Amino acid sequence: MIDGIAEMYNIADLKKFSITSNSYTVLFIPCFYLYFKYLINNHKHFIFKDLLHIVVLFLAIIEREFLLLDSLFDCKLNYYLSQFVAVYVLVYLVVIFLLLKKNVWHKKATLSFVKTQNNLITKWTILFFIAINAFVLRFFLLYYKEYLFYEPLIIEPTKYLWVTALVWIVLFLIILSNPQLLYGYSYLQVETTKTNSDLKSNNYWNIQSKIKINNNQDQLLKEKISTKIEPYVFELNALLFNNSYFRNPDFSIKDLAQVLNIPNSHLKYIFKYHSKLSFSDYKKISRIQNSLELINNNYLTTNTLESLSKEVGFSSYNPFFTCFKDVVGKSPHQYISSINSD
Repeated sequence: MIDGIAEMYNIADLKKFSITSNSYTVLFIPCFYLYFKYLINNHKHFIFKDLLHIVVLFLAIIEREFLLLDSLFDCKLNYYLSQFVAVYVLVYLVVIFLLLKKNVWHKKATLSFVKTQNNLITKWTILFFIAINAFVLRFFLLYYKEYLFYEPLIIEPTKYLWVTALVWIVLFLIILSNPQLLYGYSYLQVETTKTNSDLKSNNYWNIQSKIKINNNQDQLLKEKISTKIEPYVFELNALLFNNSYFRNPDFSIKDLAQVLNIPNSHLKYIFKYHSKLSFSDYKKISRIQNSLELINNNYLTTNTLESLSKEVGFSSYNPFFTCFKDVVGKSPHQYISSINSD
């Protein structure tokens, strides 16, 4: 913004300030690290201790403006400060890369809608990480010679400023069109530590479907059951939180239709047009809800997590573990620790 105003109005003092301050914009790299950290951990409020990550930014600005260290040690630290900035930025880039590689780019999931969300966040973080690297590369290209070897700048800092602006505009448009990028992995999850069949308590259902119907049979079915959609969805949502039917691995959508006493075709229509869950996802989430109920009723005092996974209908502990983490947002051990500490 400062560069743009300086060029637009040809203000010499502002141009000089822009050139001297531009090198320190890379000190905002920790802010990108904190964004990725909060995205992964679903933090929606700033944690005060994280100010430590950006305190160097303020110290660098104070040092540049008042030369406190230069006065204290009676020497010029510009050369060393520039080297420090270079190392500082590279360290954070490595930390960001390792953070994303471990927690985002290889994140596993069993639920189809979580897989979709994972793919979206993976593509976004890769794109954003590339943009950050381009941002840092610009810094090194513009200031490497001047600050490390005291050679004058060959490229004017504002020459390709429009490229940087264009990159940020594209990133902002992506966020506006996919706001879930700001909410992390809890965007489609519900509060699963308590039983709740209130339709407004989660995002699994769409009473008013926006999916276009191209099938004549489905169109006729829509006209026939349009007034029954909300009661059907309410029953499905209630059953999602309170049932043990899916402990049987062979329990099918046809069996569920019989339990709810509604036609099988109606049930398939609901999952196709009014649910963000496939029937397979619905079964898995219901099993996890059943496992939460058993855990809260002290099932694990005499049984293991392995036996719990099989009790609720999973073939083994591994798929149970991954699905549990998808739905609850914590591993089984983390969840047990959290309820024991309450």
